[in-house]
Amino acid sequence: MRTRIVLLALAALLAPAARGGAPVPPVPVESLVVETGSAPCGTAVGAASLWVGVYGTGTLLRLDQRNGRIQSRARIGAWACRVDVGPKAVWVTRDRAGEAVRISLGSGRQSRVKVGAGAFDVLLTGGSAWATSFDAGTVSKIDPARSKVSQVLRAGGSPAGLAACGGLIWVGHGRDVTWLTAIDPSTSRMRRVPVGTMAPGWPHCIHGTVWVTTPDSVLRLHARTGRVLSRLRLGETLAHAAAAPDGLVWVTDKQHSLVHRVHPSGRRVVDSFAAGPGAFAIVRADDAMWVTSFAGADIRRYKP
Repeated sequence: MRTRIVLLALAALLAPAARGGAPVPPVPVESLVVETGSAPCGTAVGAASLWVGVYGTGTLLRLDQRNGRIQSRARIGAWACRVDVGPKAVWVTRDRAGEAVRISLGSGRQSRVKVGAGAFDVLLTGGSAWATSFDAGTVSKIDPARSKVSQVLRAGGSPAGLAACGGLIWVGHGRDVTWLTAIDPSTSRMRRVPVGTMAPGWPHCIHGTVWVTTPDSVLRLHARTGRVLSRLRLGETLAHAAAAPDGLVWVTDKQHSLVHRVHPSGRRVVDSFAAGPGAFAIVRADDAMWVTSFAGADIRRYKP
């Protein structure tokens, strides 16, 4: 606790200088904690709700994004994690099971699609679902209407997170890989985009550019060419990034249970604040940000 207090104090002192003397937005307030069960892993907003894949309990939670009330629980199976929401269904990955699960928003019926061991992330874009297999080195294109894999792309290099940005699908990679993969969804053509940093695992589309976290840094890339626009070292075990209502980009730091607030240029840290244990997935819902506590058993709401 003492360490977190010191971090907050240092952030408050240093942030004005880091931003050239500009006023610093107030430190976000933790306004709600919702118990989820062990290891809440992925989260998404869609169909007027907040969705949480809970790894430890194997459930998908549907929450009222205004007050955090749990509206429903769907049993998905062990290792439920990454989530994306479309107009007709919610998709959840189960990494050790090697599958992506489709849950109908109307009937609640579940369909399971094998996508390869280490099913890492799922993305809905352009009328298709896309899923990565960390162990098999593949990206699967799925026909969501039939819940069938229509194409398997061999990207190699431990494919991880997914993001749609600039008309392309951006694939992150783990381990000792130093590139991202850009996929043209209309042709399925792939190209490697070197970034010069190992394990650029989690791409995100923020303000029309690709932000990607590595274990210790956050990079900002041109959404069409992949040119690195900025590179900022932040800490260790960085996870997800998202645009916040305060105009900044929030980046979670899982190992230190922190959220770093970064200037939208990607070049300066504004401050850092303590979040829940193992701060991991992050998503915006209206005027608040929600952060999962992967090393704990809750999701927390922060008001900027």
